[in-house]
Amino acid sequence: MNEVIKHVSDTSFWVAHYRTLESERGDAIFKDPYAKILVGDRASQIDTLKSQTTRWTRFTVVMRTYIIDQMIQELIAKGVTTFINIGAGLDSRPYRMNLGPHIQWIEVDFSHVIDHKVKALKDFTPTCKLESISLDLSNRKLRFELFAELAEKYSNIAVLTEGVLPYLTEEQVSELSEDLLNLKSFKYWIGEYFSEKTYTYLRDPKRMKVLQNAPFQFFPTQWKNFFESRGWRLNQAIYFADVAEKLGRPTPTPKFFKVLAWVMGKKWAEPLKRMSGFLLWERN
Repeated sequence: MNEVIKHVSDTSFWVAHYRTLESERGDAIFKDPYAKILVGDRASQIDTLKSQTTRWTRFTVVMRTYIIDQMIQELIAKGVTTFINIGAGLDSRPYRMNLGPHIQWIEVDFSHVIDHKVKALKDFTPTCKLESISLDLSNRKLRFELFAELAEKYSNIAVLTEGVLPYLTEEQVSELSEDLLNLKSFKYWIGEYFSEKTYTYLRDPKRMKVLQNAPFQFFPTQWKNFFESRGWRLNQAIYFADVAEKLGRPTPTPKFFKVLAWVMGKKWAEPLKRMSGFLLWERN
């Protein structure tokens, strides 16, 4: 049995540890001083996963953190004042980003995750109005009641699901989409993107062994079409490889891919560079 990831909520410690490692780099893309506090003494335990996983996971955590930060800043510039982080995990944006006192940030997760965060960060002050809510998000009835309450209170809401969708089934993602669209206050939705070309890697037996207690389940035939067919319009797509190139960070691709890209040319390699990233949807 995997002793590091016993429950899907344990993956949040894994992600926060990678944010810690990035923050300690001399050329760090972002600084998250709270990640190390949140991970606590579990860092050494998480390090044992290095032999079982690839550099790709760490790379994507860093890229997605940067991408979502940019999306949030752009949405604030557009007038969005309320953000709901569903399955927030150990995210520390309300503390590390200068969001402003006019921004309402609401984070929702399991009670043990919220309790841990509140206790670990009790001596720090968020840069915005922060509300932490304990809820098992798999309970659709309670989840929708919360959404309805928040939609009544706030009129311009952006939802963030960072590292959440892959662990849900297609039915669960479809239900979440329906719940959000049934409430007009929910205007935007930030979520990940994986091309169908990545599914073989995501289902790799070695990777699945690490995540046996929290397996990936969301493998729609066409990722973007899944959301478009349910009433969402794509506002923005940002891909990990494009951001990495812009920031001067090498993408941890296999050597054979680099050789093929050199032989086949840039035009051949371009579509393969856009196999994963983050998407910003708006209600259609």
